[in-house]
Amino acid sequence: MLKFAGIQNPYTIGEFSVEKNAKVIQRYRYIHENLITIAAGHLPAREDWDLKVALGKHLYEDAEATDQLRKRLSQLRTSAQFINRDPDPSLSLLMEELIQANNDLELTIGIYDVIKPALIQTYKKHIAETQQIVDQPTIRILRSIIIDLEEQVAWGQEMIKVMQQANVYSEGSDEFKDKLQSFLIAAGGVDGLNEKSSSLPHRWRSLRAYNLPIKSVRDPRNMGPTTLSRTSVSNPPENPIHANLLFMMRVRQEEMTAAELIAGVIFSQKNMPWEFYFDLARHLWDEIRHALFGQAALENEGYEWMSQPQYTSDYDINAHKLPGTQYTWLSIGIEEGAMTRTGKRAEYEFCRDEAKHPLMTQFQDYDWADEVVHANLGRKWTPDLIGENIEFVREVAKQELEDFWDKVKASYSNK
Repeated sequence: MLKFAGIQNPYTIGEFSVEKNAKVIQRYRYIHENLITIAAGHLPAREDWDLKVALGKHLYEDAEATDQLRKRLSQLRTSAQFINRDPDPSLSLLMEELIQANNDLELTIGIYDVIKPALIQTYKKHIAETQQIVDQPTIRILRSIIIDLEEQVAWGQEMIKVMQQANVYSEGSDEFKDKLQSFLIAAGGVDGLNEKSSSLPHRWRSLRAYNLPIKSVRDPRNMGPTTLSRTSVSNPPENPIHANLLFMMRVRQEEMTAAELIAGVIFSQKNMPWEFYFDLARHLWDEIRHALFGQAALENEGYEWMSQPQYTSDYDINAHKLPGTQYTWLSIGIEEGAMTRTGKRAEYEFCRDEAKHPLMTQFQDYDWADEVVHANLGRKWTPDLIGENIEFVREVAKQELEDFWDKVKASYSNK
């Protein structure tokens, strides 16, 4: 079809007026935005390494979806005040109950067997029913989100099978799934267009608030114990260059703890502009990607890393601090500090010129580029978080670093 640039059914009247479209897209935005908070809140608390990785990746993809939906709402005669509003108490209850998942299996079922399949179904329905010319911007956004959602759900369904076969978690996941589905039905579905019950649902687990863990969690069945001290591989080689290379791989693999710290900041820091959460979602996913750099490099060399002690200092030492202090410590103290000649550039040149390791050279090349971005994010947001100028923030970072290293040194002496 050459007419209408190939757009089908151009003469059909669509289901959505501008007002109705804005109302349902507001619900889509609300769900994706809350999935970011839920994933951030659970990232330090969940055991399974692969689940942690997926939560970080999908959290960022939800942030991208949220950003697109927010922009679309602003194009539909929607004020910023309306965009930030919770659209439906029943939908709010659904999100408040989802975050109360008790273990890895419940959270995986809630996200990948209830919420995200419902999003896919609703978005496909929206695309089919909206006027194909007038709502092309929404159609394009939803199509791109569906691609991510379908990949996420496929991964999540496989993870659910693995967890169920392992039979690690006690019974209760079926009840959790049933409860979430009942709350979704009470909300009239994702878009709120299905028939609703006249009686509002009652709270179940969300009578209590969800709290971040004081210490981050690693799977006790498959992973080594958490530690505040850096460790390398077991039986490191005598060659100092190779030993240093392997230590660098381990340091990358252990950057999950930095991602967990950022997750805590996203979860705890309230009332910031949307751009703050979008930036930190990317920062978080970058840190998990860095952990995957180390994982891939170690596995490519044939080293078993999972049963080794797992460094968790970034999160564990800073967990009790204010979110602004935590982000200052990481983005200004650590990452801006890594911009010196002996920092990220030196790591890259070591891998390229001394270790002559092509894979780690490429990993460090991108690690360096990412850290430049992160230092810029620190300079962008920490003055607002601390309430002072950047020079004052750098003094805070200096003091926090000294405190941090004192605690790390103490952990060494206590061994």
